[in-house]
Amino acid sequence: MKSNPQIGSSDYFQRLYDVEERHWWSRGMREIAASLFESEARNPSGLCVLDAGCGTGINLGWLRRYRPSRLVGVDISPKALEFCFKRGERSLLQSSVLALPFREGTFDLVVCNDVLQHLPAGEGETMALDEFYRVIRDGGYLLVRTNSRRGFNHCHGQDYRRYDLSGLLQLVSAAGFQIVRATHANALMSFVAGARNRGRRGRTHNGSHTENPGLSIRLLPGYLQWLDSPLGWVMKCEARILSRPGRSIGYGETIFFLARRPVRT
Repeated sequence: MKSNPQIGSSDYFQRLYDVEERHWWSRGMREIAASLFESEARNPSGLCVLDAGCGTGINLGWLRRYRPSRLVGVDISPKALEFCFKRGERSLLQSSVLALPFREGTFDLVVCNDVLQHLPAGEGETMALDEFYRVIRDGGYLLVRTNSRRGFNHCHGQDYRRYDLSGLLQLVSAAGFQIVRATHANALMSFVAGARNRGRRGRTHNGSHTENPGLSIRLLPGYLQWLDSPLGWVMKCEARILSRPGRSIGYGETIFFLARRPVRT
């Protein structure tokens, strides 16, 4: 069985590039993000949008559904930006989300997928949220996807964390944002992980932390491809639930939140 590539490696970005368009999880995450954002945002077309930590660029293409007036992707990894370029993306910058190269109030929407959990522990999330707040215009939105600890014994590693939703939202509010919506997602996989981990502790690393499990996503083998449709259907159901304003899902291996920078009076 192939090993899981570690975060930031060439194999990591190659795996993402190979599977993101077709994998049931990736497709489902995009549907959930759309439901969450579109149920709350008014007139989302024509926005100035930043994909902060754009990876291989799959979400840059997805964000064009909103006909943005400007769409920019940044990532700290030059390897990631190479894959963005292969997808035809050109408005790209190499940058850390901890020091974004933009003026205050540049963007109407900042999207950040699966980045917070890999930032330096302690101050990383706070620095990133402060930067997002700075570059978002008054009334603009921040849409974030990250890891939930629900169902998982192993929650921390050197460059890997899982979050408690309430604790994460405290950090978001402390940065100045108003929370619009917050929810768990992908409940099925969280139940599976909970069943697998029940009654045992995660492996520890240096006495207190677990190792980064790496990127486990891969296309289903041929004899299991029939599962792609029902798994995708489960994700569509979650997206349908979240398409109604105010709704949330209380359990899942993923966290989404939509926050807004307040309008100053």
